[in-house]
Amino acid sequence: MTRWPLALVLLTTPLLADPAPPAPGPLIADLEVGVFCALQAMDQRPAPGTLSGWIHVPEGEITFHWPGRQVVPAFIGLAFGVKARMVQGSAAPYAEMRVYRPGSDVPEVWGSAFGDLSDSVAFFRFDHDHELLPGIWRFEAWDAGTLLYSVEFEAVPAAALPEITDACGAVS
Repeated sequence: MTRWPLALVLLTTPLLADPAPPAPGPLIADLEVGVFCALQAMDQRPAPGTLSGWIHVPEGEITFHWPGRQVVPAFIGLAFGVKARMVQGSAAPYAEMRVYRPGSDVPEVWGSAFGDLSDSVAFFRFDHDHELLPGIWRFEAWDAGTLLYSVEFEAVPAAALPEITDACGAVS
């Protein structure tokens, strides 16, 4: 009889797989990770290597409302990602972003540019219910055969972190 309450607690508690710490490569001077409210409209640009065929392009600078956080509630309008700046004198104008969704060995891929004067930003915003996948999401940035960085995030059910979904004006 005491197993039922324990099972209920286990089902309603997020399964934290402890995402790996951010791993910047030697060409990255600054690396910041975080979660942010992304309810505003954004421009788009083609990205044929992604499931949607496009990526979001923010009109302004991205500010992480929860900097350093690698656990994100899977909820429409929330986003998570990485800001990176290369070491002085370095640039990677034809780099490649790769995002691995939970359970997939095949990444979504798009072109990106990295430099030493400003941050390059890569993020994923939950736009549709089919994207609300719990588990580990991995972001990688590559310049030819050189790994610039690797960062993992864990998406958990929205109910596990109501303080974040509520703060973004989301209704759970």
